[in-house]
Amino acid sequence: MYYIKLVINESDGGNSCFELIPKQVRRPDAGTRLEVVQCTCLANDGGCSMIRITDPKGILSDDVTDRLSYSDSRGECTIDRISSHQLIAMVMNNNCQISRILSESGCLITSAVMEDDENICWTVMSPDAEHIRNLVDRLEETGVRVRRKSTMNANLTTLLSDKQEEAVRVAIENGYYDVPRRINLEGLCRIMGCSKSTLDVTLRNAERKIMNQHILQSRNSIVGRNKYW
Repeated sequence: MYYIKLVINESDGGNSCFELIPKQVRRPDAGTRLEVVQCTCLANDGGCSMIRITDPKGILSDDVTDRLSYSDSRGECTIDRISSHQLIAMVMNNNCQISRILSESGCLITSAVMEDDENICWTVMSPDAEHIRNLVDRLEETGVRVRRKSTMNANLTTLLSDKQEEAVRVAIENGYYDVPRRINLEGLCRIMGCSKSTLDVTLRNAERKIMNQHILQSRNSIVGRNKYW
């Protein structure tokens, strides 16, 4: 399994999902941080993404008290506040060529963060180096300016951090994933001696990595046999 960080100009490949975030929310000057955590391709060069907005100084509390909705010819954006310092945006993008190219190349976005006012740093996961080469070639062929920042070959032993591996192991051993469950999150917290919020985030991040890897391996095995890939 391969990870690559690609820096892409925001205006390339159609509209960036970040461009659909209202200006009063998109405030890097005030310390806010926007990160795409899920992205999928839709029909007709469209895309859908979930963006986590971190507001460490709480400056957006007056602009987004509960929910904010915005739309124009480029697409739609709905922002929900989930805590005093975090918001989640769901973006429907009417013109995102990059998400289509990613999907057709057999790759997945695991993160996308604004690097500066013009560039986005994408973290992309793929089954092997060949998929990465295909992705970069496709992007460059369509006029997308790509700068390769870093590449990592990750095998199964480096998929999870030590903390994530221990949390998953304890959860499995104590029946957290059994149906029905033999233990709940509070019970696991008592065993591991950590807070509920910390363990919840650790498990969810580990589960996401495992599921992403499974999806990529499954996709790689059926390419050429399934008409949807």
